This record gives sequence, C-alpha cells and structure tokens, in this order.
Amino acid sequence: MANDKLVPVGSMEVSRPSFLPKGAPRGLEHLTKDDVQMPRLALAQKTSHEVDPTDPKYIKGLQFTDLFNSLTGEILGKGPIEFTVLRADPPHWIEFFPLESGGGVRDMNVPNGDPRTQFIDGQPPVATKFYEYILLQLPLHGDPMMSVIALSLKSTGLKVAKQLNGYMRFRNADTFAGRYVLTTATEKNSKGTYAVYQIRNAPSPREWVTEEEYKIAEKLAEAIKDRPLAIDRDAARDEADFPFGENVKEE
Repeated sequence: MANDKLVPVGSMEVSRPSFLPKGAPRGLEHLTKDDVQMPRLALAQKTSHEVDPTDPKYIKGLQFTDLFNSLTGEILGKGPIEFTVLRADPPHWIEFFPLESGGGVRDMNVPNGDPRTQFIDGQPPVATKFYEYILLQLPLHGDPMMSVIALSLKSTGLKVAKQLNGYMRFRNADTFAGRYVLTTATEKNSKGTYAVYQIRNAPSPREWVTEEEYKIAEKLAEAIKDRPLAIDRDAARDEADFPFGENVKEE
C-alpha cells in the first residue's frame, strides 16, 4: 500500500471563539439522538453528486474512490481507517421510489421473504438489501462520540458485509473487541469501473482493541443498543454504485 498512514474519520466539532461559555449548549434542549442525522462513511463513485462540480452536493477536491463523511463533507481519502464495530444490525430491505420519479423511500421495512425481495423471471428485486454498522474509529482522540459513524453496505457491498460478519463471528467475542481496517479499491463489470470498500482484520499484534478502547466502546454500544438511528438511507442508495446495478445476486 502506498500510504499506510491512518486516516481519521474526523470530528463534527468546529473551531469556536474563546468568549463562548463552556457547558451544555442552550437552545437545543428539545433534541434527542433520534433527531440528529448519523454521519455515514460514504464512498465516491464516478456518478456521485459530490464529485460533480455542477451539483449542489459537490465537495471540492473529492475524487472517485475517496471516502468522505456524508454529513460534514470531510474528505477521508482512500484509507486505511481503523475501526471497531459498536453495532451490527440484521440485514433489512428498503423499497425506494424510482430515481427517474425523484427517488425517496417508499417502504422502510420490507419483510424478508416478501416478493419485493426476490429475483423473479430474471428481474432484480424491487427492494434493496442493506447491511448497516455503527463504527467507532480508532485510535480515539478527544470525545469518542465524535468518532462514531455509520457504514451502509448494499449491492456489490454485500460481499464485504459478509466478510466483516465472518471476521466478527470467528473472533468469538463482542463486536467491539476486534480491530479492523477499511480501504477502497475498484472493480469492473460489463458496465464499467466502480469503487468498492475493502475490509480486513487489523494485522497482528493490533487485531484486538486495547482495554481502554474496549471499555469506552462497551459504553457507547450499550448507549445505542436497540435505538433507532437517523441514517440517510436514500443518500446511501444514491451514492452506492449506480449505474452498475442496485440489486445483485448474492454469492
């Protein structure tokens, strides 16, 4: 790998004037975690809005195969990014309105086994299968909550999701006990070249989190356990791997 320097996922904090008081901010007392959008660790494709200078979502300097924070627009390059997994949600299906009619979520909770999840007469499913994870980037710096970010995997990313699931299962330990490394690469099919995530176990002797990291991750994992999180899934669908096939047969 040309550059093995770890890339921080980044903080949503911004520099602030010294005259502002510290402590709990006023005016946001009514907000809960359910009211705040979770940032995603997104992947730039050739067709992503964020790489198009004419698009309102354009991020200056973002290039094909770059990782970026979907909420802050921070460019994270091609990795490597080290992380542990605070939460691994069961696979679920979402039905979207067609992009040509404006897109958007039609049904957030399509039951597994529903006809919309099946390949029928060679036609791909109407609904899209997602694996979603809440990650904690490592090593920790400052407020650990600032290193929490979501990862949504679908379509060609399903293979990566199953690899990560296998890594976690074979450890026979809490999801937040293992340390993993994420980078990006490219793959090709009959329609062109597209960017993909790559995930592997962190190399020995760093394949496990430290005791301090474990204790912090355990508290964070408990705090978000079973809590619905506001993840921009329509954007996750849009930025993933169009026009290379939204729904593909799983290997």
